[in-house]
Amino acid sequence: MLVEDARKIINLNESVAVPEDVAKSVIPYEMAYNIIIRNPDSIVAARCACRDARKHDCQPANKCLIIGEPFASFMLEQNKTAKPVKLTSQEAIDLLNTCKEKGYVSNAYCKDGAGNQMYAICSCCPECCVSISAHRLFRSLGIKESSLAQSGYLPTINVEKCQGKGMCVPMCPFGALSWKDGNKKHPVVDTNLCMGCGNCAYFCPEKAIVMTTAVDKGIPLDIHKLVTNQSQQS
Repeated sequence: MLVEDARKIINLNESVAVPEDVAKSVIPYEMAYNIIIRNPDSIVAARCACRDARKHDCQPANKCLIIGEPFASFMLEQNKTAKPVKLTSQEAIDLLNTCKEKGYVSNAYCKDGAGNQMYAICSCCPECCVSISAHRLFRSLGIKESSLAQSGYLPTINVEKCQGKGMCVPMCPFGALSWKDGNKKHPVVDTNLCMGCGNCAYFCPEKAIVMTTAVDKGIPLDIHKLVTNQSQQS
């Protein structure tokens, strides 16, 4: 997901419940038939399990955000090994921004063990994240299945503004940007590899890259739209 959409979830000041028949059509995560964020001001930062398992030294260590109840309270009370710390919304936003500056990828997690609810936003380091590593391995082997869902966005490069500096290319954790066919005027996007994380747009010094919605990739997890749809249906 884009870091902008992650910020919207953290700043949400009301509960959201999306019924099953609506959720599957508006959320790009097949597991997320329901999203319920009962207490969006309940936010906990926990140690990254991938980082610890791989004994990686990426910073900060506490970059996994557990959001809403009962998940935040459970993490605080029952998972002391993750060294959970309660955060304010602003502190969580600051953490997201710090991680984005490092080129980390924002992922929203929904699992059946959490009742098919979204319970976490992780700022994943591409060097140690198990999900990103598995996704890249599967793609290299020609396997289409993945534990990651495309964000619903694709980058559009303004070739007039692009200066060909190429800062975006190494910042793509999925290898979707390259100098195809020796073209050094501007990078080329492989839409089959792109997961829509937005790193390329974020790090482009000329702001020549804009993330735009891609219908064939899914519908972005835009929490404000979910709130609006819920209000209109009530």
